[in-house]
Amino acid sequence: MTRARRIGRRLLGPPFDYLLFLRPRQWPILTAQLAVGLLADPTLGGALAARGALPGTAALARPDVLPWAWLAWVLCLNGGTLAYNSAHDRDVDDIAYLRAPPPPPPRLAAFALLLMAAGLLPALLVSPRFAAVTAACTLLSVAYSHPATRWKGVPGLDLAVNAVGYGGGTTLAGLLAGQAAAGRPDAWPDGAGWLLAGGFALLFGSFYPMTQLYQIAPDRARGDRTLATALGATRSLDLALLLAVGAAALLLAHPVPRAVPQLVLGLALAAWFLAAAAWRRRARQLTARQHEARMYTALVLWALVDAAVLLGLYAGR
Repeated sequence: MTRARRIGRRLLGPPFDYLLFLRPRQWPILTAQLAVGLLADPTLGGALAARGALPGTAALARPDVLPWAWLAWVLCLNGGTLAYNSAHDRDVDDIAYLRAPPPPPPRLAAFALLLMAAGLLPALLVSPRFAAVTAACTLLSVAYSHPATRWKGVPGLDLAVNAVGYGGGTTLAGLLAGQAAAGRPDAWPDGAGWLLAGGFALLFGSFYPMTQLYQIAPDRARGDRTLATALGATRSLDLALLLAVGAAALLLAHPVPRAVPQLVLGLALAAWFLAAAAWRRRARQLTARQHEARMYTALVLWALVDAAVLLGLYAGR
């Protein structure tokens, strides 16, 4: 047991395990992706660039929606989704963002459902459209993990749910939160916004098989027919490479004011593709722990793509 876990259990007792299964290590990642969508809103972006302002300053018509958006999407929806999945999987090996998980608490599934449902209240404080996207992704989360539907066990459908929910949904939620903060809660994103959301949906589609490769053995032992157990490591990474090409096409089609930021984005996407190609070449020789390490490397490359997108949106203003 790590020192952090010992301290957490000393302070909170048994309820600390509920917090663990919300997987706080993922919160900064979802926060960053939500922020990409938020800062990509053209009205909000123009105001921030013109005034040299940061979110929460006078440049925003409704800065109060930003913490509500984070609470609804990152803590309640994302945390609840991961906890709900763990409640049904009952993992004993490493899972994403949580190593050596403890046994799931007995009421973890009910707790996770209540948390996701509670997230709809702060979501409504952001905007009706933001709440609608949050509600739709909540339903996807339940269908993904619940034994009656178990979309997680349908190869291809599991990827689609994650691409739409995490990649596209998080970016779209950020765009809607940005529009609400800029004083336009009743608008959908423009064409450029949909390109951005679609590009990140495909990029997460590329990332999703990478999250499963180190779990192939326990998934097969449990009888879960996930995308990675159905395709195997090499063909899963072939699919990841194909989806990366689609993601690059959409993200590079997003209009930017100058060529240099476009080049930076192209280099970041090329780094993603080359890392996946190198992974694919060695896929059969890698251990589960090595697959897991490469998954976390891919997260670093994702952050570079995020930074390159924002550079393209702001460098030419």
